[in-house]
Amino acid sequence: MVVIGAGPAGCVMSRRLAESGLDVILLEAGSERAPTRAGVLDIGPGSQVITRHRAVLGSATIGRTEVELPRGRTLGGSGAVNGGYCTPARPSDLVEWGPDWPRRYAVGLARAAERLRPRLVPAGPVAARVAEAFPGRVSAIAQARRDGRRVTAFDAWDPAGAGVRVVTGATVRELRWAGGRTSRRCDGVVLDDDEEISARETILCAGSIGTAAVLLNSGIGPDSGHPVGRSTQEHPEVLLDLPPDWARPASDPNTASASHSAAPPLLSHVVRLALPGPTGVVEIEVRPYSVPMHRVIPGLAPQPHRIGVALMNPVGRGEVGRGEVGGGNLRDGGPRVVLADDPRDTAALDRAAGLVADRLGISGGAGGLRPVPVPSTSQHLSGSARIGEVVDDSGRVLGCEGLRVADASVFPALPRCGPYYSVLAVAEDLAARVISGRSW
Repeated sequence: MVVIGAGPAGCVMSRRLAESGLDVILLEAGSERAPTRAGVLDIGPGSQVITRHRAVLGSATIGRTEVELPRGRTLGGSGAVNGGYCTPARPSDLVEWGPDWPRRYAVGLARAAERLRPRLVPAGPVAARVAEAFPGRVSAIAQARRDGRRVTAFDAWDPAGAGVRVVTGATVRELRWAGGRTSRRCDGVVLDDDEEISARETILCAGSIGTAAVLLNSGIGPDSGHPVGRSTQEHPEVLLDLPPDWARPASDPNTASASHSAAPPLLSHVVRLALPGPTGVVEIEVRPYSVPMHRVIPGLAPQPHRIGVALMNPVGRGEVGRGEVGGGNLRDGGPRVVLADDPRDTAALDRAAGLVADRLGISGGAGGLRPVPVPSTSQHLSGSARIGEVVDDSGRVLGCEGLRVADASVFPALPRCGPYYSVLAVAEDLAARVISGRSW
């Protein structure tokens, strides 16, 4: 068995397969390890543990044509460089997934929680002040950290400890087909250096961008009847500058820079709002980031302290495709990523940002100017190889033998929360299905 990508899904999948007695190779494109200090987001300009993708956006959303999407290129994947926030999907998030998914998700989540053991952290001054403005709407966010150290999926599932052969610096260029692409029977992979690795079964866990790129490069896409990369989903976000009097005193130990032994939890709590919209309820997440981003991202130029306002049920859809037309991988070409730019989402975010600014008292008072929202994205891209369209309910690519997908690419609909915990839960479920369906 070959598992592509040592991110959250790949670590879960490879560990569970090896525990069942299968011979497993886990291929990871990166060769450097991310910092282990909790709270440090190693996605700055000097990072050696990410792949930088460009995404194209319409001017109505952010007023510029490109935004960067960093993705983990290291053991642990994006879970080694992102916030490590562990929020489970709500049952209503899974309605579009199918009638059996609430139960399957719950079982997978329980297995994931047993391994990762995320923990809550106290609210800091910014979160506490935002909570006061929205009583009864605050939710705590569990963190994948322990004793000042980040806990990644590679740490928690420990594939190597189960006998998995972990190979780093191994970038998969394309899938190998027995008898050529028209045979639709995958029997291995081809690396960037032309090395070929044979496999009885190959499981893609390279993330919504990476998995789509491998599929498209291998002839699996719209031309083969697989809508790979079509109608992807993301949580658009805007950032609001906080006035100087919101910033913490310089003596506050929680403002320690990313160069110190531990960084503060960037996000310990969120505020969830349900606002009326022209076509239904608009669901908003207010993110009281504890410190300016440059405090937790090494090498980032100083920035104002901001809070986030994100749209959690957007109607817009994006795309991941081949080529560099307007986008791609900043390092070596790569896939084209287009994020949604639906005017309904833009209007909803604008209204929500105004409400939040007024409620927090950062709009300048009577007759004052509200802070100008700074467009951003949540880095929650999903759905590039959805269940029911590209793969079946067990992650098998439709019409193909020996090939599965088991990461956020398969999400039929993006939950109204960060996807990290859901990726782990789904990977646990799909791993169990691979094992139970073995015929050898």
